[in-house]
Amino acid sequence: MSQGQLPAEYTLEDVKIRITKSYKNPSVRTITQAVLKEGPRAFKIATLMEVINPQTNEFHHNNLKIDHVDKKKAGWFYEADKSVRLEGKEPDEIEKLYLFLHAVYEKSLEDSSGEIHLITSADYAKLENVLAAISNITESDKLQLVGNLLSQLDENKSNLEMFIKAFQESKSETLKYIATASRLVDYSQALDKLRELVENPVTTERQFQDHLEEHPWMFGSEYSELLPRKTWTRDDRLDYMLRKTVDDYLEIVEIKTAFTEPLFLHDASHNSYYPSSKLSPVLGQVTRYIEEVERNRDSILAKDGFDTLKIRARVIVGRDGSKEHQSALRNFNAHLHRIEILTYDQLIRIAERVLSVFSSIEKELEDQVESDDIPF
Repeated sequence: MSQGQLPAEYTLEDVKIRITKSYKNPSVRTITQAVLKEGPRAFKIATLMEVINPQTNEFHHNNLKIDHVDKKKAGWFYEADKSVRLEGKEPDEIEKLYLFLHAVYEKSLEDSSGEIHLITSADYAKLENVLAAISNITESDKLQLVGNLLSQLDENKSNLEMFIKAFQESKSETLKYIATASRLVDYSQALDKLRELVENPVTTERQFQDHLEEHPWMFGSEYSELLPRKTWTRDDRLDYMLRKTVDDYLEIVEIKTAFTEPLFLHDASHNSYYPSSKLSPVLGQVTRYIEEVERNRDSILAKDGFDTLKIRARVIVGRDGSKEHQSALRNFNAHLHRIEILTYDQLIRIAERVLSVFSSIEKELEDQVESDDIPF
């Protein structure tokens, strides 16, 4: 039924034969059919195909197709949107359907409600053995088992609601451990990725922007929110706008690359440092951003409710360089007005300090558990 239509003079047996022919190929060894619904207008035909490996002729898996066919005056018409195909490979959808129907007809699910998860009897026996052994194993072995289970989760089939259900029965102290550990692992991986981006000389601004947008905590606890909006004036698109924690005012953050060329050049005749050709254009760009945002302050306040009064800007650019260049940057920042230059090395140190907070929380939890074990 490749064309989806057969002549009106065809019988049901003719339709079944045409379906069989359409599914026949070198990878299909046997085809078995059953009529699930027989008219008078709608017909449902189940076709089970035994799929083999053509090279070895060994069984590989089963495929089940339930075709919906309507019989009308003009002929037989295949309804694709009402037809179903089940795969018998991992996961074995056919076996799961069989187990579900078998349990229903054996009245094994009379007291059950909600979503049913099906596993084979052999796997269930193994699960029972594991559950029975849990109470006898050490806490470290239990955590290793949890780690193994988490590594087996399919992120495409998991969602937040499933995790909430899984943790609802957990003890509050256990949830503290889980929350701290997950945040610590996530932040550690993000920090390692930032270091990798910084050390790679071909990392683009876009890559830095994407990573820092996903992990705004790296800018430090002085910020409470990264605003998703990029365009604040007609002609300018900012990298980030962050909300300050202490007063809710906004701050511009401009992201550049982590180039290794010096941010400052030394003037030997005056024994002083001045911005390099890599840094000067950035300062001009950010100065213009500040002017444009301030010029549009009333409009932004009226439309969006954000006050850009005396807005400041922070630029992430370049590397630390030598001790002399670090001193030059500190001195330069002290003289800048409402603009601060941060190197990527400084940003990494900020992220490390944030990460150390979670490490200290982990240590406090460990000390608390140790003290709870003391009987007096």
